[in-house]
Amino acid sequence: MNKELVIKLIERARSFSENAYCPYTNVPVGCAIMTDDNIIFGGCNIENGVLGASLDAGEVAIAKAISEGHTRFLAICFWCGGKIPYPSGKVRQIISEFSNDINMIFANDETYSWQKISDIFPLPPEVHVD
Repeated sequence: MNKELVIKLIERARSFSENAYCPYTNVPVGCAIMTDDNIIFGGCNIENGVLGASLDAGEVAIAKAISEGHTRFLAICFWCGGKIPYPSGKVRQIISEFSNDINMIFANDETYSWQKISDIFPLPPEVHVD
């Protein structure tokens, strides 16, 4: 993964965080996901008074991409100003449904790192359809 792509995804994820609705945590998070044909979709966290009804930035970005017919991904970036935003187990499961070797970037105002999803979610639960 080249540095130019990493920086581009970080900048896009940061811009998506500007639309976050987070009156309960005051922690805006943005996410940018790149498809295998280099289209970037984005999302932000959307909180709700009922915690279970809140949406993670990753959920929103992935849902937007899938709803537009894209299911093959190269990289996903999570950005938060003061913290390193690691995706929840739910978001990791959603990502692993579509790619077990996607590059995941975690960034804030000061630093970034990246890993493959298989490094942080090595044994995703299998889905059984009866």
